[in-house]
Amino acid sequence: MTATIEKKKAANEWADSVKGIIVAFTFALVFRAFVIEGFEIPTGSMAPTLMGQHTLITSPATGYTWPAGPAPNSYAGPDRAPSRKQSYRTVDPMSGAEYTARDQPLRAGDMVFILKYLFPLFTPSRYDVVVFKNPRDPSMNYIKRLIGLGPEELAIVDGDVFSRPIVSGSAPAAGESTWSMPGWKVTRKPESVQRTMWQPVFDTAFTPLTSAKDGRIWFRSPWKPQKPSDWTITDTAQYAHKAASPATLSWDNTVRAISDYYAYNLDFPEDIKRTLSIPLPNGCYPVSDVRVRVGYQPGAEAAGKPLSLTLAARAHQFRWSVADNIATIEMRPAAPADSPWELLSKSESSAPLKFVAGVTTDLEFWHTDQSLSIFVNGKLVASGEYNWTLDQRLTFSMGLTVNEVVNTPVNLLTNYPRYSRPGVAINVPGVCQFSYISLDRDIHYQAADYPSRNDATPSSAPGPHSRSGQPAAATHPRQPIFLNEGEYFMCGDNSPSSLDARLWDAPFAWVGQDDNKTGVIGRDALIGHAFVVYFPGAYWRTGPIPVPDAGRVRLIR
Repeated sequence: MTATIEKKKAANEWADSVKGIIVAFTFALVFRAFVIEGFEIPTGSMAPTLMGQHTLITSPATGYTWPAGPAPNSYAGPDRAPSRKQSYRTVDPMSGAEYTARDQPLRAGDMVFILKYLFPLFTPSRYDVVVFKNPRDPSMNYIKRLIGLGPEELAIVDGDVFSRPIVSGSAPAAGESTWSMPGWKVTRKPESVQRTMWQPVFDTAFTPLTSAKDGRIWFRSPWKPQKPSDWTITDTAQYAHKAASPATLSWDNTVRAISDYYAYNLDFPEDIKRTLSIPLPNGCYPVSDVRVRVGYQPGAEAAGKPLSLTLAARAHQFRWSVADNIATIEMRPAAPADSPWELLSKSESSAPLKFVAGVTTDLEFWHTDQSLSIFVNGKLVASGEYNWTLDQRLTFSMGLTVNEVVNTPVNLLTNYPRYSRPGVAINVPGVCQFSYISLDRDIHYQAADYPSRNDATPSSAPGPHSRSGQPAAATHPRQPIFLNEGEYFMCGDNSPSSLDARLWDAPFAWVGQDDNKTGVIGRDALIGHAFVVYFPGAYWRTGPIPVPDAGRVRLIR
């Protein structure tokens, strides 16, 4: 009797275990279908925010580590996979010197979790990193940043994103472009997103130990002192001004241009450039949205005097000034030279702005999305905005009007030498030291033309692009983008190497009648918001077992 009872009890326990497994499996499927799902990043269109296949390279001269895409001779195209070891010539972003990277382990793409959208409870926001279905093939998932969401008209000008509400019944007059109409505003990024999108240009922390080799100067700092004898900046990460008189430290564009250069983007062969729609050189567009960070330590006599930073950009001058208890932000036209300064912000405070001799204060000066900010020891102390129309932005950046752009047959907005180049200068009051100086630039969404060939998908070979040679979507007044409710526009953070909504060909019929606009993603194609890299690019050290890179687990902004 006892044996029978034990058998029934064991059978019930086994049945309960099976039921538990089935319930857990069902919950897992439901959770995956409606809440969270994992994806692996396939390409570098979001680099360096999110990486596809890549290599991490460390310069022996500067100690700087940066990600780079697969080597050109082993690019993972549709019909071939890259080797697990990469050897190629690259450029150290900090020193600007060529460097031969040998036998670098190839890492897989970052693996991310996405939180699925659940309309109307959880909906997309501008500048979310979004996973969605490829409009030309539903079997493929893309990941980009959402920069436009309806109802609105969208425009990309000089790297920034502008939008205006769609007003029912309004239409441009004959011969007029919608870009000339009122209502346009720049779309500013939240601080948390902007901090993710800053791209390093130069950081004195990665200054080489010696700038000379074999009797030849191979490295020069892009920071140029007005009077070199008063400064110590050679072969050191800590710059010092030794004179009691005021002085200026200026950025030298001949040494290092502030441009949309990506160290991730290697010099691909021409056939691969055509496949990836990369018609322009790496780093061709000037970028005027910059951040300068300094660790400032004044001398005794300079402690109570203002430190200022000036930026010459877009036919204007911008000035940030920080002194004991006060921070100001101003701007004025560059010409005439004696134009009065317009005050954008003035903030009075106490302890956060107290400069003390011998004590380092961390300062950040931002210029991005037509706004300026000052951070002291990580705290925002002053901010100001200026609001230009699209016509003003083009005039100040390129010396062109919207009408000139519309009425010229060629695409003037891809004429990158015509854009104004920024100039940056740090103005010190006397004896002081900088423990570091770092300059970063914002992500710059490029103007472009549609390529001659469209993108290949698993279900179709590439063919002639239906808009070949025309200006890319949203980047020119002849190619406007109107987004209705439930429609979205996506761009990659690696704009020079991103096949995104600017460049897609017409969608295939699968997307349905409501979502068949070129360059537009409908609500039904959205999957979710990427929020964490949970398994960063694993790599193979020697054998078939991948090595995780847990140190780069991070939230996605």
